[in-house]
Amino acid sequence: MSSLKNLGRVLKIAAIVLSIFIAVMVILNIGPPLWKKKITYPILEKERADLWKRYKKPPSLIPQTSYQGLMHSHSYRSHDSGGTLPEILDAAKEAKLDFIFLSDHPHGKIDSFPRGYHGFYDDLIIENGTESSNGLMVQPFDSVILDWNLPFDTLIHQVVSNGGLVTYVHTEKPHPWKNPDYQAMEIYNIHTDLLDEEGILPFFLNALITGSKFRHWGFRELYDEQTAILANWDSLNLNRRIVGIGAVDAHNNNGFKARYLEDGQVEWRGPNNDLISIKKPNLFDKMLLGDPDKYGWNFKWAMDPYFNSFNFVNNHVFCDTFSNINIKENIIKGHVLVAFESLAPAKGFQYFSVNEKVGISAIVGDSVAVADANQLKAVSPFPVKFQLFLNGKLIDESEESYQYNFDINHQKGNYRLVASLPFDNKWTTWVLTNPIYIY
Repeated sequence: MSSLKNLGRVLKIAAIVLSIFIAVMVILNIGPPLWKKKITYPILEKERADLWKRYKKPPSLIPQTSYQGLMHSHSYRSHDSGGTLPEILDAAKEAKLDFIFLSDHPHGKIDSFPRGYHGFYDDLIIENGTESSNGLMVQPFDSVILDWNLPFDTLIHQVVSNGGLVTYVHTEKPHPWKNPDYQAMEIYNIHTDLLDEEGILPFFLNALITGSKFRHWGFRELYDEQTAILANWDSLNLNRRIVGIGAVDAHNNNGFKARYLEDGQVEWRGPNNDLISIKKPNLFDKMLLGDPDKYGWNFKWAMDPYFNSFNFVNNHVFCDTFSNINIKENIIKGHVLVAFESLAPAKGFQYFSVNEKVGISAIVGDSVAVADANQLKAVSPFPVKFQLFLNGKLIDESEESYQYNFDINHQKGNYRLVASLPFDNKWTTWVLTNPIYIY
């Protein structure tokens, strides 16, 4: 009898310990997202709203028009996306985009262009491209067949010689940096930024609990200064112009969705757009699935909807005319600002050099003789902290300001700016410019 009593006590203690353990795990995992939903994110929302009230439209000093768009996005042509044109267009309109350069995965070693989405869609330019497994993003801008069996350098040279754009992607990985032909590299990529996180579970729970209203702050928490990538970019620019671009790496694929098929069965898809099942609907399906949305899904929950990716980091390209070719040509020239749009819209931000006799002598990305550049100037629609880097080293910074001036004093080198906004009692990176090259 005493043995049974002892066993009962042990089981009770074990149950108490297990209950405490479960409660602690729930608090540790659910507590932070709940705190963010009720405390942290509402404070950040108010800070952002207060900042946006301080908007001042800058004068248009650079003669070219700034077009806003994104690089490195996937559609249904990628096995791990499934994104459709209506989903892309709706998100692009909400994010106020002018262009999207796609990067769908090749379907084989022989890759033909154009394919997928390509051309003008209302007021949006979509240019097709491909992201290869060897770290290239290629937009040929022509009717062409790419042979991925070709040697790496040969393929790059072929694309660039025929007027295409070649960008190194996922630049946290090794690349043949000395290749003479590629024109651009990612200085920021959302997926790259995810790599130092402690698994996907905290991001998943945060998205689930805080909801779509605060999704942009959940994305922003992923941000880390890409110091190693930026240092590599600065060193490469000592030898020749390598254009820095921001990449969303959008897939619209982390979540779950379901729809009724014509035969009455239910199709379920999960992360990476992987097919989970096609089956007869059970009671759970019937309870969960409602009327179809405008894209045909009866149920959909996503951690990374297109809009949140599209609105996270954009490229502002200064162009003479609005066309895919002109945007591409001005990206190659480095006329690019990388901006984290979810913090604040960067339209109106400008960076240029001035000659006291003729006025503007160069804009972001240009090369200019030291005799023709007396000052570097920048204007911002919001008050920011400006930081000026010369050949990768911080040489000057301002207090909170809408304008920035720096006397060059005949010092040659590559000058790029970083503009930061105040959030949560610290300066948060907002705009990274390409350099102005003073020779």
